[in-house]
Amino acid sequence: MADERGLRSRRFAESPRRALCVFEFVSLARADSRLAGRTVLTARREMGRRLAGEAPADADLVIPIPDTGHSAAQGYAEAAGLRYGEGLMKNRYVGRTFIEPTPSLRDRGVKLKLNPIPDAVRGRRLVVVDDSIVRGTTTRQIVQTLREAGATEVHMRVTSPPVRWPCFYGIDMSTREELVASDLAVDGVRAFIGSDSLAYLSLEGLVASTGRPEGEFCRACFDGEYPVPVPDRTPTKFALERG
Repeated sequence: MADERGLRSRRFAESPRRALCVFEFVSLARADSRLAGRTVLTARREMGRRLAGEAPADADLVIPIPDTGHSAAQGYAEAAGLRYGEGLMKNRYVGRTFIEPTPSLRDRGVKLKLNPIPDAVRGRRLVVVDDSIVRGTTTRQIVQTLREAGATEVHMRVTSPPVRWPCFYGIDMSTREELVASDLAVDGVRAFIGSDSLAYLSLEGLVASTGRPEGEFCRACFDGEYPVPVPDRTPTKFALERG
């Protein structure tokens, strides 16, 4: 620190706990990044393979939600023995929609961001691989869009567990109430998004895909176990900030 007495330093923790955000592997990091000794692309492909083993589907085609779903969808298709293809095209000039601050902005972003390829999905039973479901509104729009484009079945497969707890470390997931899986079981989320089936990768499968021990990660958005104690029973994203 620097103050009127000059530069000084102090040790803030004698035995700091390592807690890398596991959501970096799921969604946030670039596929060419290397985390904890493994490339993110390799980890995501392994997530897809494990998801195919945990939640197979009778379908004609596996498609990803761009961009983070590509590697996982390829892994799912390889493990399941299904054809992999493109069914949605991404507008490169629209950023991440799940961190937009209002529902109207998120809805508009999804409509601008993803467009179906009717010739690719018409008349087919689809496995749609995505990295996560946060609020559920984006996924619901995607399912509806694919049905309108002619898909006969839409089976959602998610390469992470249900997101049930907010993040207080910089990601805009501020309260439990806005997370669709916070108070809904898997079938309730499936009904909300309108898919024919829905399955998530287990937390054990996700961690195993990284090649690192569970204790090295912050998994709080999935299991509610925060590496830094949260002081409020009903916290917001500002819970760890001091006024």
